[in-house]
Amino acid sequence: MNTLRSSIDELQAEDLRFAGDEQLETDFGELERAADLLLAERARRLAEIDRRGSYRRDGCLSVSSWLAQRFRMAFSAAAAQVRVARALEEMPATRHALREGEIIRSALRVLVGAREGHLEGFAHAEATLVDAARTLSVRELHRAVAYWRQAADHRRAEEDAEWLFGLRRLHVSPTLGGMVRVDGDLDPETGQTLITALRCVQDPTCAPGTGQACVPQRSAEPTP
Repeated sequence: MNTLRSSIDELQAEDLRFAGDEQLETDFGELERAADLLLAERARRLAEIDRRGSYRRDGCLSVSSWLAQRFRMAFSAAAAQVRVARALEEMPATRHALREGEIIRSALRVLVGAREGHLEGFAHAEATLVDAARTLSVRELHRAVAYWRQAADHRRAEEDAEWLFGLRRLHVSPTLGGMVRVDGDLDPETGQTLITALRCVQDPTCAPGTGQACVPQRSAEPTP
């Protein structure tokens, strides 16, 4: 840390009036990359503080509260830092790309948001999304993530439907007295079909296949 501070002191002491345009722009690029590297390292250390719970020594109930109090920052800003630090612990490809200077901070925020929306799906798609973040602008990355989310939602809906379909069971058996006992669990589509069919058995005026609730018809009032 002393070396880091000394390097910053050296930069601050430099008189930029005598720096050439090309050198100034090169230095700026290096500082931009260094900022991303420092963000990654800061997040790694914050995650370790969170894991150890050392913030409790100061009487804080959460690492976010400790961060806000210790460094006099808004709680929302502290919570955002903790959120990123925790997410990076579970994002190995993103963490590596950030440390190598292959993605920028804005792209990191997009990727963290994508993970929070689909934890399991992101784990499988992280490498692909990180590859996109390496080459796309932030605006284009937002679009790529939106497209991925739509596909992930569609797959999740299909998986949920298959899961429910696999849970189906139906038992029908006669009982004493000629009654019939029915017990089971049906997926939503099959269950709705059964409900409609049973309603139509109870009410002959119900048209099969309509999927509508049957409303018993009132008998005509006798004419006086």
